[in-house]
This record gives sequence, structure tokens and C-alpha cells, in this order.
Amino acid sequence: MHEKKIHHVVYDDICPRQSRNDIDVYINPLIEDLKLLWVYGVEVLDVVASETFMMHSMLFCTINDFSAYCNLSEYSVKGHKACLICEENTTSHQLKNGRKTIYLRHRRFLQVNHPYRKLKKAFNGHQENDEAPNPLNDLQIHEKVNKVHHVFRKTSKNSSASNPWKKKSIFFDLPYWSKLQFRHCIDVMHVEKNVCDSFIGTLLNIQGKTGDGVNARLDLVEMKLRR
Repeated sequence: MHEKKIHHVVYDDICPRQSRNDIDVYINPLIEDLKLLWVYGVEVLDVVASETFMMHSMLFCTINDFSAYCNLSEYSVKGHKACLICEENTTSHQLKNGRKTIYLRHRRFLQVNHPYRKLKKAFNGHQENDEAPNPLNDLQIHEKVNKVHHVFRKTSKNSSASNPWKKKSIFFDLPYWSKLQFRHCIDVMHVEKNVCDSFIGTLLNIQGKTGDGVNARLDLVEMKLRR
């Protein structure tokens, strides 16, 4: 018997961090299988009927946490345009003391007659009369990503700070992907856990997990929300 030598390529030797924009290199085999299942299908045995049939399938959406959402959709979830729904209409604010980017005016997504829209003191001192921005449709998103040029393994940024789209995702190679309205979804479990941790950590004043610090209070004063 001949001894087989297996050469392991350690990814950390190539890139000491996560794949980021180059994740398409690893997803490519999956995309090829998905195109095969959509166009040609695969022969599958029906045990009950004792016969075979051609099975076709498609990828309806991905379900992931916010970080994976960024990598798969190729939309930057950081900065002043981090909301894929609002995009250009994202209401963001750079904190002076906390040095973080925060996002405001969530009451726009409530119903027009919702009582929270009229509350002033509990929020930012103003009523909210604007409606939620309309999300981009499938054709608009496809048009935007087609304009982004990306070079794999390039260390410098490929897009300007004004464009939150990093590149065209490899998922657009699927014949039906550009026609889907919802492509990437957030896993509710991760959202619930993160919000709960932050909320409970602040209420119980847990060290290292509370959001009620000196900088937070100074920013509330600076934004004229609290004394």
C-alpha cells in the first residue's frame, strides 16, 4: 500500500483573520451545487412508490446572526448607513463621549396612529410624524451591487465610505437570486439574547455589561435628552 500524503492548508497562514469579503471563494462549491439543483435537478428515489424522479430545489434565504448577515449580503452593517432597509435614509448619530455610532427614530416603523409617536419626554422631546422609509426592491439592489468592483485578496478597501455595498455577492450567480425580495434574514434567537443581556445588565448594574456609564450619561446631556 502506498502511503497517501495529505497536505493541510491552514487558513490562518494565508489570512490571520476571518475571510471577510473573500468568503465567496469558500461558498463557490455550494453555489455550483445549488445551480445544478435548480437547472437540471438530481435523480432521487421515492421509496414508497419504488420509482425515481428528478428533484429540483432552491435556496429561499439564509438565516444568520448580524455578523454573518454582513458577510453573506456584502452590505456593511457598520457606520452611518448600517441599516439595509433604510440605507441612505438611516438616522444615525456619532456619540461624542462614547465614540459609537447609534441609530435613532425607530418610531417611524410604528403604525401611523400608534400612541408612542406622540410621546415627547419619553423619547427625544419631539413627536414622530414621518413614515418608515421604503426598502429597496430586488431590481434596485441588483443595480447597486453591479456597480461595485471587487478584487479578491486585495488589502485596500474596494468601495468608498459613501457606498455601504462592499461587492456583489456570489449568491447573485444563482438564476433566481436577483428576483427574491428577502435574501438574508436575522436569527431572532441572537437578537433576543443580545437585547436581553444588554437590558438585564443595565437594570441590575452588572459590571462590564451595563450601558449606564459616565460616557452614556454625558452623551444624553450632550444630545439634550436628559439632564
